[in-house]
Amino acid sequence: MTSRPHHAGAPSEARGAAGPDGAGLQVPPVLEVRGLSKRFGNTRALDDVSLEIAAGEVHALLGHNGSGKSTLIKVLSGYHVPDAGSFAVGNREVEFPLPLGEQRRLGLRFVHQDLGLVESLSVLENLRVGRFATRLGGRIDWRAERAHSRELLQRFDLDIDPRTPVARLSQTERAIVAVMRGLQDVEQLGGGLVVLDEPTASLPEHEVHRLFAAMRRVTESGSAVLFVTHRIQEVLAIADRASILREGRLVATERVAGLGEAALVRLIVGRELGDLYPEGTHSTAGTVLTVRGLCGDVVQDASFAVREGEILGLTGLLGAGHDEVPYLLFGARAATGGTIVDASGRPFSPSPEASLAAGISLLPADRLRLAGVARATVGENITLPVLRRYRRRRGLDRTRERADVAGIVERLSVQPREPGRHLGDLSGGNQQKALLGRSVLLAPRVLLLHEPTQGVDIGARQTIFKVLQDAAAAGTSLVYASVEYEDLARLCHRVLVFRAGRIAAELSGAALSHEAIAHASYLS
Repeated sequence: MTSRPHHAGAPSEARGAAGPDGAGLQVPPVLEVRGLSKRFGNTRALDDVSLEIAAGEVHALLGHNGSGKSTLIKVLSGYHVPDAGSFAVGNREVEFPLPLGEQRRLGLRFVHQDLGLVESLSVLENLRVGRFATRLGGRIDWRAERAHSRELLQRFDLDIDPRTPVARLSQTERAIVAVMRGLQDVEQLGGGLVVLDEPTASLPEHEVHRLFAAMRRVTESGSAVLFVTHRIQEVLAIADRASILREGRLVATERVAGLGEAALVRLIVGRELGDLYPEGTHSTAGTVLTVRGLCGDVVQDASFAVREGEILGLTGLLGAGHDEVPYLLFGARAATGGTIVDASGRPFSPSPEASLAAGISLLPADRLRLAGVARATVGENITLPVLRRYRRRRGLDRTRERADVAGIVERLSVQPREPGRHLGDLSGGNQQKALLGRSVLLAPRVLLLHEPTQGVDIGARQTIFKVLQDAAAAGTSLVYASVEYEDLARLCHRVLVFRAGRIAAELSGAALSHEAIAHASYLS
């Protein structure tokens, strides 16, 4: 990660800038939040939160899952009306409920975790809707729009046609499109605020650097960025100040330059965390899957074995194809070539039904679109694939089902510990823990994972790593696709690095490190 840059117009300068005549001019904060509170039933999601974001700064918003970050963002966007408190944007007081479109008029832009893209529309339409350049008579200048969209895509080296439907993009490509849409507006405004909620969760390391460069352009224009992330190193690299929420309360706002990683972690979790990665002392056994010549939309001629009790990492840069492999192995996407052989030596034709029957489970990165049911309860999401276990002559054994769900919720510390809550009402990290709990309950022979710690706080990551390590020690084989190089280096027995759809390197033992993965990923 790059070292933390100096930002033009950082808080200490913007708050007391000199006017044209040389006299001191007090510049109002881009955002001023005063005493915001919000309850959901017995849960206090926000408790008297006050903070300021200055022009020209990147302000990190940190906290564990369920600490109130998402609720604060939803109040700012007008999705929730607070029980108490107020906020102002620049010199303009905000009245509740916010009228439709008021956020745009105030200069607020949001990139939420769910990205807010319309899958049936093209990349161009998602980028430019509400912003179209028009000719005389109000007709859209499509040639100018295509040129503008291509220029935006080139900033992130995204080699796709602007007319491509969003439904055909990978999760990483969707994230980049959503971030670009938010940043382009605020960069042009000069004086606005863009809220980025976990924008780097599915971005490879080199794309994070490009995002940081775009964030710097925004702050240099006089606007500000509110940056929500669980990656501590990113905060140290880009943020001027950080505000930390814990259990709905603001516990600190600190200048990042005076903090280190350990101090930030203590503020977030409220205690010393200890070692993030568990010790992996078990050894791998025989082969459970043999993959020969696997091909997909991106993957070409991939051959490898998956061993019993092994954590096999898959990684690469954007478009390398590593993130396609779990879906091909499960049958969620149709392979265009290759064979898969099971432990008995018999060919296996993957489909979701056949894979589940064979003890192969998949946890996708896109929680609510591909993994869970937002309007079903946490308990229903956990037990949905294994309802047959609770079948009795008349109905279901609800007592046993509730006990299993309670055990999963307790083991993974899903917050709030209310299995009757809708999954979509939980924070992103708690949704992930609940869905991982479902995978644990399935006790699969092979567990396919795509970015399993995406949007998960550092304390929850420790829990998830322990659960995955325990599963491998018990004999489950894990195929772990991720762009988190440090996690891969510390958790996996082997890592396959993909480039241009093909396996370019296999790293293991003493050769497996964050630096070695990065080096193998970037080699051309």
